[in-house]
Amino acid sequence: MGVTATTGGARTPEPTADGGGQPSHRTATVRSASRPSFSARAIAVIATAAVAFILLVEVFGAPPSIWGGEDNPGAWHPPHSRAELLVAKMDGHTFAEIATDPTMRDTTHAYFGDEENAAYRSARPVQGWLDFVFSGGGQRVLLAPAILVLTALTAGAAVLSTAALGDAVGTRIRCLGAVMAMPAFIAAVAYPGICEPLAIALALAGTTAWLKDRPWLAVALLSTAALTRETMLLVPLGLGIAHLIRTRRPFGALKLAIPAVAYGAWVFVVHARIGAWPSDYSQMDGFLVGLGDGFPHWHPAEYLCAGLLVASAVVIARKGTDWMRAIAVLHIPILAFANYQVWWVWLGFARVGMLLPIFALIAVGTPLVTTTQNRPEIDAAPGNSTAASAPAA
Repeated sequence: MGVTATTGGARTPEPTADGGGQPSHRTATVRSASRPSFSARAIAVIATAAVAFILLVEVFGAPPSIWGGEDNPGAWHPPHSRAELLVAKMDGHTFAEIATDPTMRDTTHAYFGDEENAAYRSARPVQGWLDFVFSGGGQRVLLAPAILVLTALTAGAAVLSTAALGDAVGTRIRCLGAVMAMPAFIAAVAYPGICEPLAIALALAGTTAWLKDRPWLAVALLSTAALTRETMLLVPLGLGIAHLIRTRRPFGALKLAIPAVAYGAWVFVVHARIGAWPSDYSQMDGFLVGLGDGFPHWHPAEYLCAGLLVASAVVIARKGTDWMRAIAVLHIPILAFANYQVWWVWLGFARVGMLLPIFALIAVGTPLVTTTQNRPEIDAAPGNSTAASAPAA
């Protein structure tokens, strides 16, 4: 019988055995005696309710946004209600267009003939498909309200996914509600209907599944995340690189190539329907050219977001797991070659690097005492050097 570790009077379950008497790949986790005041589920419910309340205030209390005409291609020409005007402030109406035309039959017309922009937006279909489902098939009377509801729900889902990933790497996240103060979520409240909260929730849930030895669930979630926002492809790529470095076994990481294959296949569908490639609407430029062009236009919000990304990268480098570091490093070329459109305002570069502050928040969490077997990804989790174990008696 294996000896168990104890903390604060709590006792870890003994490792179970798989067939053949081998140790299980599951992780036995002991939580410290001091419990958080609110569970992750409670914090997610509070976050969802808070976002819903703010959106209601924006719909009924705030001055309605100004419609930009041809500068706002997508659905609704023009918006008819305050809810539609709110969703149309930024990218929300582009996903509304997908909800109203999921087969891309009239997408080019909705973008005033701009095939490149239409292809770029259509390459992120999952948010629009979800809008389609929640609005009863893209019914206009339901579409904008459904998008507002989904904004609140996906914010709560992202909080739950963050907590689940923290648990998977062996940490209890301090101040889980701080997730809602990060730039991607502030942007979602200010400009409801954007895809970042959903992309974060899916990417973190997929990473959690991968760490918990559920590879096919992980592949499905990470593929869906990539079809929500293509920059989420950095997650399976980073997980795969970390796996190869630690195990030297390439076949175990091959499943992580499926999200890229799924995204590539969808891009071919988009090209066949619209006649352009998403890359034709390029947001890339020369090395640091975009940063150099955008920097003179920065205000305090841009400086704060840039400082947050830099601080997050430092925390990840010092305390993060190997796969966190790999994903963080993969952000460097994307940000270095991003163009002015990304760098001139915090909404651009903060959404590109939206996962980094969440990884940093997980990395500085309170370590949980763990016993692991044959799981190098979890062995690299923050604080797992304190994991208690003893030889079999």
